[in-house]
Amino acid sequence: GGLLRDPGQALPQFKEEEVRRCLQEVAEHYESLVSILDAFRDQGVAWEGRPEVASSVLIHHQALLRNKRLLMAYQNMRLERVKAFRWKCGRLPRSTQEKLSSPEKDFVKRYEKMLAKYQKQAGVDLTVGFYPPSENMLKVRVVEDLGTMEFDYIGEADLQVGTVHLLPHEDAERLIIEGKLEHLAN
Repeated sequence: GGLLRDPGQALPQFKEEEVRRCLQEVAEHYESLVSILDAFRDQGVAWEGRPEVASSVLIHHQALLRNKRLLMAYQNMRLERVKAFRWKCGRLPRSTQEKLSSPEKDFVKRYEKMLAKYQKQAGVDLTVGFYPPSENMLKVRVVEDLGTMEFDYIGEADLQVGTVHLLPHEDAERLIIEGKLEHLAN
């Protein structure tokens, strides 16, 4: 709920340094594992029968898996928030986009393209109208100057700041979500 209303809180800055350190730890644990296993393989000795070696192998392996799980959980949480914000509010504002890592920005671009392509093929905007409208026309006040726009059923409307209009629900909903119009109770 509340996180999606404030884009600044919806997604914190990507923690590049922490992710880099975690990836470095994964590499170090992997190198330790390879080193231990190679040493025993080169000697032709089975490490499984030596509890001190088996415990070292297990510790490095579990630490490696733990760090990978943490990285995956962190990245998944961020991408789920990006997707939730996209569905709730439309395109990500620039302030939120600046908090993304380079791969996250690539994800957003591909996600936007995929969604736009599907919506175009289906001929429907999937990001509006999750609930049936209680009224066909919405009374709105213009918050941001939008100039003249074409609307279903009513034709053109000159949307200047402060003016009040009765607009079709499906057209007004996106502009309300984007903060360009304010819904007024009838």
